[in-house]
Amino acid sequence: MAESQSANQLSLCLITYNEEENLDDCLSSFAPIADEIVVVDSGSTDRTQEISAKYNARFSISPFEGFGRQKQRAIDIASGRWIFVVDADERATPSLLAEIRSIIEKEGSAEGYAINRVNFFMGRAILHSGWSPDFVVRLFKNGEGRTSENLVHEEILVSGKVERLSSPLLHYTYRSIDAYLQKSARYASLSAMEKKKKGHRPGILKILLRPPFVFFKMYVVKQGFRDGREGLFLAILYAFYTAIKYIWMYYPDDSGDPLSGNTLPQELEGRTAPTK
Repeated sequence: MAESQSANQLSLCLITYNEEENLDDCLSSFAPIADEIVVVDSGSTDRTQEISAKYNARFSISPFEGFGRQKQRAIDIASGRWIFVVDADERATPSLLAEIRSIIEKEGSAEGYAINRVNFFMGRAILHSGWSPDFVVRLFKNGEGRTSENLVHEEILVSGKVERLSSPLLHYTYRSIDAYLQKSARYASLSAMEKKKKGHRPGILKILLRPPFVFFKMYVVKQGFRDGREGLFLAILYAFYTAIKYIWMYYPDDSGDPLSGNTLPQELEGRTAPTK
């Protein structure tokens, strides 16, 4: 990890569950600037803890209660003056490391910074389809930011000025169709449960019309056709995701919710969910 005259200037925070395929590449990309790495895990059964130990990470295990709360646990543990929240399937670019290092050395002119993620689907960078630009707040001064408590679609809220960085963050999401289908069902159930708690329940007409609208918006309005066949497939899959979510919202019975009763979704991975 990075050497610094002042200990723990930057804490890298992430949540995990069975991330051995992603974690090493993620941590190695940030290691040159990370003075501290904090990993909050929800009970991995693979080599996640072993890989974390390779980078001297502060590793803790906590039951999963939603993406927002889980990431906040990692932030609360961090001791750095600056915090960078990352997902295991994300990678830093050399230019991003240089820009972050410059901000830390100069103390920055803002309390938080948003980074543009370049999202990959099936190995292709998606530059349209509503996926780009994709600015997300990830870097902030310790004590000036915290996550929302959303079960899914969480975000970092900063109590001060937020500026944008010019360098990208690479996001290697959905490397296979199987991975997309599994995650989309889980994310849809969490999103539906959160909306049902707020009293939202779609009618049949909305369930019928919303999925094709999502497809049209992504593929035509957001020019997904410019992303080639991956743009077409992505629009179809997002329409499918929308259908699952709205059907889940339709039924008032919570028996299908992954957080109903005392059962928690331990198999969920700490990655950014599909956007609306």
